[in-house]
Amino acid sequence: MFRKIIKFIKLVLFALLLVLGLILIYDRFFSYKNIAIVHNNQNVRNIEIFLTDNNVAINNIDTSRMDTDMCKRKIEGADGVIFAGGNDFDPDIYGGDRSLVEEYSREDDEKSLELLDYCIKENKPILGICRGMQLINIYYGGSLYDDLEKQFSKEIIHRGSDKTLTYHEINIRGGTSLSKIVKSDRIEVNSYHHEGIKDLAEGLSVSATSDDGLIEAIENPYYSYMLGVQWHPELSYENDKYSKKILKDFVKHSNAGKN
Repeated sequence: MFRKIIKFIKLVLFALLLVLGLILIYDRFFSYKNIAIVHNNQNVRNIEIFLTDNNVAINNIDTSRMDTDMCKRKIEGADGVIFAGGNDFDPDIYGGDRSLVEEYSREDDEKSLELLDYCIKENKPILGICRGMQLINIYYGGSLYDDLEKQFSKEIIHRGSDKTLTYHEINIRGGTSLSKIVKSDRIEVNSYHHEGIKDLAEGLSVSATSDDGLIEAIENPYYSYMLGVQWHPELSYENDKYSKKILKDFVKHSNAGKN
């Protein structure tokens, strides 16, 4: 009788190890999630590389080339949506100054806002990067500085004079989702933007600020998963553990709004 019990236990353990092995193999070699990247004719190759390396299927959605219905169809089956960096916004949307902005498209802005609205109604996990973070703020009723140097401060250079990346540190607020992700209260980030959040929309929370007081990250504490960062983690994740943590956390929580 004792031998039969031992044999049964061995069989159970073997079965458990077999199942675990199959799960690990599937997780390593097969895509099990699909993430949509929404952008306006931008280079999103670095985001694609990260997702591919993490066995995530990609829906590349270029709003400058696709109509709204096509974009929505591609978003529909996505487990999460990244709103990537890109052009400026038409300042008329939030009461800004058109003379201070660079390239923009009102048609594309309105399409991006409609797609964000669709994602929210479908409860899709959302990560906003640079323009994507600003999009979230505008959607909820916030505004932007059209030109940081002219309207805000020159204390920190947020974009090089020849439109190159710069770097500076940011302060992360305790108790926020971002703080729980990176597990640090101060990190260095890359920076490539001349616009920034001016008035934070009602309902959103500040996750991080730079030393000059500019908002660098936001989140919606009333939504299943919505994080916006002003920098580009996809450009730094190979050498920066904090950027990698942010991207990996988003992938982890991307599950078609079933949080």
